[in-house]
Amino acid sequence: MENSKSADITANSKSTLSFKEDGAPYCTRFNDIYFDSESGYQQSDDIFICSNNIKQRFIEAKSTITIAETGFGTGLNFLLTLQAYQNAQSESSQDIAPLHFISVEKYPLNKKQLQQSLTVLPELSKYAEMLLEQYPSSHTLTEQVFEASFLNNKVHLTIIFDDASNGLKQLSIRNERNTQTDLLCNLVDIWYLDGFSPAKNPDMWSAGLFQQIARLSQEQASLTTFTVAGFVKRALQDVGFRIEKLPSKGKKKEILRGTFHRINPHKGYQHRPIITKPQHVSIIGGGIASACIAYKLAKQGVKITLYCKDETIAQGGSSNAIGALYPLLHQSHDDISLFYQAAFWRARHFYDDIFQQGFHFDHQWCGLLELSYKEALQNRQDKFDQLAAWPKDLIQSVDSSQASRIAGIPLQHGGLFMPNAGWAAPQQLVQKIIQAAEKTGRLKVKTNTHIRKITPLEHSSLDNKETQWKLTTNKGEFNASVLIVCGGAEVIDMEYIKSLPLSATRGQVTSMQSNENISPLNTVICHKGYLTPKNKGIHCIGATFQKNDTNTKTSAEDDKYNLTMLEQCLPEVSKNIHWRDNDISTSKARLRCMSQDHMPVVGAMPDISAHKAIYSHLAKDKNWRYSEPAPVVHNLYVALGLGARGLCSAPLAADIITADICNTPYPVDSEMLFNLSPNRFIIRDIIKRKC
Repeated sequence: MENSKSADITANSKSTLSFKEDGAPYCTRFNDIYFDSESGYQQSDDIFICSNNIKQRFIEAKSTITIAETGFGTGLNFLLTLQAYQNAQSESSQDIAPLHFISVEKYPLNKKQLQQSLTVLPELSKYAEMLLEQYPSSHTLTEQVFEASFLNNKVHLTIIFDDASNGLKQLSIRNERNTQTDLLCNLVDIWYLDGFSPAKNPDMWSAGLFQQIARLSQEQASLTTFTVAGFVKRALQDVGFRIEKLPSKGKKKEILRGTFHRINPHKGYQHRPIITKPQHVSIIGGGIASACIAYKLAKQGVKITLYCKDETIAQGGSSNAIGALYPLLHQSHDDISLFYQAAFWRARHFYDDIFQQGFHFDHQWCGLLELSYKEALQNRQDKFDQLAAWPKDLIQSVDSSQASRIAGIPLQHGGLFMPNAGWAAPQQLVQKIIQAAEKTGRLKVKTNTHIRKITPLEHSSLDNKETQWKLTTNKGEFNASVLIVCGGAEVIDMEYIKSLPLSATRGQVTSMQSNENISPLNTVICHKGYLTPKNKGIHCIGATFQKNDTNTKTSAEDDKYNLTMLEQCLPEVSKNIHWRDNDISTSKARLRCMSQDHMPVVGAMPDISAHKAIYSHLAKDKNWRYSEPAPVVHNLYVALGLGARGLCSAPLAADIITADICNTPYPVDSEMLFNLSPNRFIIRDIIKRKC
């Protein structure tokens, strides 16, 4: 490396450090402390370690994690990270991935200053000694870059002695072309924006810094910083970070946390609109999707009115006695599998959280068996075995004897077992989520209110960001500043919504009385249909799948179909149970809202005619560059097309809608966001010349 700035670096570290009476290191250059001697450890741990979920990410990482920091200072954040890394290794059952920690520092402390600064942090003394053993002496601080390794070379530290934007500019991403530097790194997974405050050190917080952060960031990189300055928040948003304020412990009452979503300037149609967080939102629905969204928005401080057409909530697809919770997984990491993997874990955590808050509902995370009852499914199971694409806590292959032990009843076939899946009582669950949302004081539920029509209010237009909506109902008219449509199959013919490729599919579920032969069943079994363990003496079997049938009256013929399907796919189980027509307890027929590609439809409603006009050249060249953002029907959002897996997908869909409306970090990457976006269909149709 060239040392063209080495003289400045040496000079910059002179006579800029003093110590307060309590031992806290103090920078005379910026008239500010490096950290508070009383709460510095706790505050930095809260802001940078806990808020980035560092330890858990170390445990879960499959490849090298890269953390980058602005302002090495006394090394406090690095030492906390080193401590978290060692703790993660102690808790993990296997070796965890390596760590590369990169920091830039324009005014480095010399070794003696660093040693004295760290004496007030006895909790980190072991790690401070590791750092001081390798930290350069004063005369070698003239080098532009310092590098060292720790914990048996599992942790690599790089400090660039330069100002933040210039220092980061020297980094090149591995595998990128036109590399002009020997300072290589992976894309950054986690950012610590430290250094002295913008008021004290405005030069560091430059536009160039934020551009470099965006250049070096991995998709969905996380970022935390102690400052909540408005211009910092806006600058981070401008380069692709979704920012939220979080409460903090210690003297800092609030911090900023962000998640990076790389902005593709050539695919404007993938960009989601940014709106000012509204005070009030209206939701059409009454099932699992609307309940989850209402809860998430209420937790963000938004007031909600929920319009439900039925006497009570959860009377549609969410009214079944038992519903299975499990992901849809293929042998490879395709888009749909990646979505349902993420959705499944989010659903499990969310429902567990609701239950732990005291909102109890019937459920059992007893696992789920997808039985290989025919040759094609056995071949599928063999491929899962060979490829091993998914972790075993998500899905694993079992033989017939293992399957029998898991199920608690004799089974002739093995299959794929999902140990963390299970069942819940959907109606109870929806009711409890609504109760949890109502407890915030921000949710009002209007039942027996059927939305017959939605229209822009007078003086509103579809291209006006201030558009408000008039809801015409059986109980009069209501206004909505922001409207979210979640009504399932019942809303697919509604104005605006009918332009989406959604369809209704009928499904009838049959509830069967338990007996001594099936009572021991303790896991969900999937074949062509499904069979659940008992809840309150009832097992559920099903379900029919009748496209474009909107009749919700039950039929004896469909009950017979469900019993026949069980008999044909699992004859040994059916023969042992001896179920007959008089064992039927109840039946229920409801409609699923299905999308064209079997993925949920989540986000702002697209302006279809404007899409056709703006993006027409995609029909000639699908790679044509468009910077224009996707035109939308302002303040109209949808969460539809959850199909037969609403229990699995609803919490993640709710988090995405909440991020849309509250301008908070998205829980998924940009590619997945577009795969769920309502405008994906019109873009595909334009490319395929279907419109």
